[in-house]
Amino acid sequence: MAQIQKKMSIRFARSLSFPLPTTAKSRSAFHHRSLTLPPRLHPIVAQIDTDIQSLRSWQQNPNSSSWIADGLSRIDHLHSSFSDLLNHPQSQTPLRLRRSIWADRLLEDSLRFADAHGCFRSAIIALHDHLSAARAAVRRRDDSALASASREQKKTEKQLLRLAADARSIGRSGLALSAADAELAGVAHEVTVATAAASAAVFAGIAMLASAAVAGLSGAGLSPKCVVGTMLWRSAAFKKRVEEEGERWREKAMEKMEAVEKSISESEVWSHRVFRRMLNTRVFLLNAQTPILENEIFLR
Repeated sequence: MAQIQKKMSIRFARSLSFPLPTTAKSRSAFHHRSLTLPPRLHPIVAQIDTDIQSLRSWQQNPNSSSWIADGLSRIDHLHSSFSDLLNHPQSQTPLRLRRSIWADRLLEDSLRFADAHGCFRSAIIALHDHLSAARAAVRRRDDSALASASREQKKTEKQLLRLAADARSIGRSGLALSAADAELAGVAHEVTVATAAASAAVFAGIAMLASAAVAGLSGAGLSPKCVVGTMLWRSAAFKKRVEEEGERWREKAMEKMEAVEKSISESEVWSHRVFRRMLNTRVFLLNAQTPILENEIFLR
């Protein structure tokens, strides 16, 4: 009996000495990075994590009329924090002193973001013009002008949807990283993925917003004679009722288009800021890698 109790106590003691199973998913991304990144970078990385979460929550609530401008402002805030990280002295070593695959990829992604947001700026300016033309056509009851403006607007909407598809693909491919590059590269990758998703949402969102504002306008006709027969039109009472309904319809249509135009105008300001931010990041990365490129040319 004593031997049995002794064996049980040994087994029980051993069971207490086994480590509890842990997984990488049980740790937060920030806590994991904070163990290896320099202490002075922790507040910047924490702010980046906060900005990324803000972008993700924004994508889940597309309800406000200023949703597009709000999304662009959050992209700008994220890249402001990311710029602080890149410009920090302790981040300069992996960028300046050695040629890193992730730094090259970041440089390429920054070019794609700058190009996408540059095209977006041009597209929303054109979209604003098309909506203004459509609203003027509705006010003048000009069917042909409305049809022309609608055709041009659809072309711009397709361009925006293509931009959204291109933006989603940025940062999707993975990289094999060295231990020296893994931490900073991980932060850069998270910023890239979050920016790609938010940019795609902005591009597609404003296209759908504009499309909904003019949905059914070109096919409905703007004058009462397009919807009533000649015999019915001779009735003065019927003519008056149709004219009143047409006027209410025009006012409602113009209000919808005016609201979208206002949203686009708000977005233009933030779009310019985001575009400049992307260009500045691109220039910074080019300048950071210039000494490396010069050394490689010299060694050849």
